[in-house]
Amino acid sequence: MKDGSDGTATDAIEIVGLDKVYGQGAGAFRALTGIDLTIRSGEFFTLLGPSGCGKTTLLRVIAGFENPTEGSVRISGEEVAHLGPNKRQVNTVFQNYALFPHMTVAQNIGFGLRMLGRSRTEVAATTAEMLRLVRMEELAQRRPAELSGGQQQRVALARALAPHPRVLLLDEPLSALDLKLRKEMQGELKRLQAETGITFVFVTHDQEEALTMSDRIAVMSAGRILQRGTPHEIYHAPTERFVADFIGDTNFLTVPVVSVEAGAAQVELPGGRTAPARLPEGARPAPGAKVTVVIRPEQARLVPPGEGEMQGEVTSSVFFGTDTHVHARLTDGQDFVLRRQNAGELADPSPGDRIGLALGDGVLRVLKD
Repeated sequence: MKDGSDGTATDAIEIVGLDKVYGQGAGAFRALTGIDLTIRSGEFFTLLGPSGCGKTTLLRVIAGFENPTEGSVRISGEEVAHLGPNKRQVNTVFQNYALFPHMTVAQNIGFGLRMLGRSRTEVAATTAEMLRLVRMEELAQRRPAELSGGQQQRVALARALAPHPRVLLLDEPLSALDLKLRKEMQGELKRLQAETGITFVFVTHDQEEALTMSDRIAVMSAGRILQRGTPHEIYHAPTERFVADFIGDTNFLTVPVVSVEAGAAQVELPGGRTAPARLPEGARPAPGAKVTVVIRPEQARLVPPGEGEMQGEVTSSVFFGTDTHVHARLTDGQDFVLRRQNAGELADPSPGDRIGLALGDGVLRVLKD
């Protein structure tokens, strides 16, 4: 088992050594490489990454729409790599909701149950249950053309949830919605997952969606999983530059190592002051070696010149309403962005102002080479 799993029945999905290659020979394209992943039963798990990173391909392999080239896929302990989509206890919600335009909301929700041969009584009862779950009882007799985008998505979710699958796969289902509706539906999805207890596997390229909705996240790039963990771990403890750069705003500073202790290094910051920086597991750079440290913009404070761990000169100040981003050039020429909350009484610094930058305790992290 991977990800620290103990191999109990609480694992909804276990993937081991998964590769997916399209084509053969020199023209072959490797979409997925060495995927090891365990998704626990009842969790909201997100596959996050940019377009083309392999997240949708991985979702399709779990669903059975793609066959793996190598590796194992288990759902609730059963090997399913050889089984078709209709033989797996999963359902999928796609970007295109694919509702039947000639059917009512209730008929759309009950369609899958009817195809499974369920009785009329069970179809009616489950359809009513799903209508209550997605809060659409009053719209049961409308057709898809009479619904908003958010309402159509609720119908697609209800239809997918109706057979009570062990796993629900969601392939960027919010991408077609406007910003306000997308945020509302984020809350709805989280509520539905909590109420049903069904394992949700959610695919997105939107970092905010992943951070606000997920129990755990796997960040993908070029067909590989680079890091997995809770939203807090992914944001505050990135291990690779891609992860740190893809999740939120980030400062990267190249600094020399002064000394190394267990799990941490003393590094020399621009301007000559030293500070501790946490090391990735197993890393032990030599004194004098150059490393990259990561600092989030909100992890630094603006202080008077001469104070703090670093000194700089303001190059620009950008007002965002709730906060202001202060861009500065440090004494060694590296750039740094600081984010501070707008309390109303603080004046924004102007280009050319000298400033000090104070860092919070333990905020520096060294990234993998």
